[in-house]
Amino acid sequence: MTKNNNHTPPNNSNGLDFKKVIGVFLLALVITIIFVLPAEYGVDPSGIGGKLGLLELTEETEKQTDQAIKITLIEGKFPAIPEIFDSWEPDILGMPFSKTNNAAFNSNELIIKLGSGEQVEYKALMQQGDAIVYSWFVNKGIVYTDFHADPGESADLYPDDYFIRYRESETASSDGSIVAPFSGNHGWYWLNIEEHPIEITLKVAGFYSEIKELGRSFQ
Repeated sequence: MTKNNNHTPPNNSNGLDFKKVIGVFLLALVITIIFVLPAEYGVDPSGIGGKLGLLELTEETEKQTDQAIKITLIEGKFPAIPEIFDSWEPDILGMPFSKTNNAAFNSNELIIKLGSGEQVEYKALMQQGDAIVYSWFVNKGIVYTDFHADPGESADLYPDDYFIRYRESETASSDGSIVAPFSGNHGWYWLNIEEHPIEITLKVAGFYSEIKELGRSFQ
């Protein structure tokens, strides 16, 4: 009788699969401790994340989040389309869409000269609900501009150094209109970022008592 010496080895695949799962789990745990926790949550139990600069990513994210929280976009609504309408009794459209002024509107065209690195601020004095249209352009190059408003003489009713911004940009021209959200100074800050002198032509028309230069200097 022939004796069969061929033995089938026991199946250890289940043991190997279990070891692979444990290995993958441990690798994921190490990655989480060293990289994910410092970068995403600012937690660095190993101390390696700080040495790799991963904690700085968390701080930068928090700064961006704080900045995003502080910025509020204030928007109004236009009248909705009515479902029914009586042509004998139309709706009356008031502020800020319509305002009757007792005085005639003003208009100005100014030429503002700026040397390289020079900055200046021009403001129109407006009452709440007054409106202006404006247009300005640079003769050569671009300029940094911050179009904003502050409450002026009524500043004590608002938080310290309060102002609102209409637009901030680096551009060669801008055209638009505003309705003053409050009484005060409404206008432009310009900074010549070119290496040569420039001229800004500003045209303003609408309801304001005056428009004037509030100050200039070199940055």
